[in-house]
Amino acid sequence: MPNYYNKTNLSDLRDLPQSLIDTWVDVNNPKLQEWIPAPPKPSPDAIWDNGHWVIPPPPSWTAEEWLNKEGYNSTALVTLLDLNGKLIAAGKSSVKLNAVKNWTDGMIASYAADPSPKSDWTNAPYGFTETTKEVVQILGS
Repeated sequence: MPNYYNKTNLSDLRDLPQSLIDTWVDVNNPKLQEWIPAPPKPSPDAIWDNGHWVIPPPPSWTAEEWLNKEGYNSTALVTLLDLNGKLIAAGKSSVKLNAVKNWTDGMIASYAADPSPKSDWTNAPYGFTETTKEVVQILGS
């Protein structure tokens, strides 16, 4: 169904069935003059705004918000720090914990260089649960 917008109320965007438009044409309905075909939606994220499509900017997060979104809140980070200390004391290491540590170090360095919110933070290499399970397994062996 094509989108049409009302030329007297540009925020009024509707899907009008082609059969309705055809009927208006057949009977010369004056409503036909009120509705203008809208241009195609340029992206799934686009929002109709007073007669045109607007593509919103990607969401952005602070470093802390991104860490939380990735499952690494402050409690999780302290837990990993504690587990890392236990691994060091036992003379052992964890590939997943090292990867997460490198990721958080990169987050800290990026934040230190520019603390403004960003939309392109990198994803954590491993989830918190997956990482802690590996560490507990290594410590138990």
